[in-house]
Amino acid sequence: MQRSTIANRKPFWSTIPRSLGIRLAQIGLGVLLLTVWEIVALQVGSFILAPPTALVAAFGEIVQSGDLGRALVDSLYGLAIGYALAILLGVTVGFLMGWYPSLATILNPFISALYVVPVAALVPLLIVWFGIGATPRIITVMLFAVFEILLTTYTAVRDIDQRLVEMARVFGANQRQILTRVVIQATLPLVGAGLRIGAGRAIKGMVVAELLFAATGLGGLVMHYSSRFQTDRIMVVVIVVAMMGVLLGWLVQRLEYWIAPWYHRRPNRS
Repeated sequence: MQRSTIANRKPFWSTIPRSLGIRLAQIGLGVLLLTVWEIVALQVGSFILAPPTALVAAFGEIVQSGDLGRALVDSLYGLAIGYALAILLGVTVGFLMGWYPSLATILNPFISALYVVPVAALVPLLIVWFGIGATPRIITVMLFAVFEILLTTYTAVRDIDQRLVEMARVFGANQRQILTRVVIQATLPLVGAGLRIGAGRAIKGMVVAELLFAATGLGGLVMHYSSRFQTDRIMVVVIVVAMMGVLLGWLVQRLEYWIAPWYHRRPNRS
């Protein structure tokens, strides 16, 4: 009897709630990475790789000087407008291409050609057309993000389950009702995934634009600290950019939960 009880006893970690277990695993992984980082930095020297303990002081200095705040405002301005334009253009064109196959056939070659062109190759043209300022930075952010959003939206609308559309028609739904009550609702989860991918691309575009067009924003801080070989401050800015990506991705996911709660309440989803 005792052996049977021991054999049937569950491991202690199986009694931990799944959400709490995930958070503990994330914290443990973060602590492990920071520890390894600290050890490696002490071995190679702070000039090559600043240790995490040095970043705390560097972060305080940047915040106190006001450099980080000003750079964040500049970066967020271009990021917000560029990402909003990417969403507007990508979702609209992608939806139209998915719903009208003839339009997709016409636009596909042009979109494929633009998609493979490196944005950096357009920098000289953007400078000639728009000068050096906020406009080319906004356009760069938009170009970095728009194609992921467009192609994801196009795929979501194109591959929608036609049985849902036919069922709506059987119940007397008109074209507008089919679009708003069936097509849009069914494509929201995949479109949301495209928005999250586009958010990461938009932040990359923000930094690239600031490095290439003008020494402003967070990219400008990286250039400034690189010229002075201040690796601790460079790492602080890099971490801030990474946190911006995490935060923007989280906000997009919260928006997806809000506009498509039925998808995330499905029993088979974790």
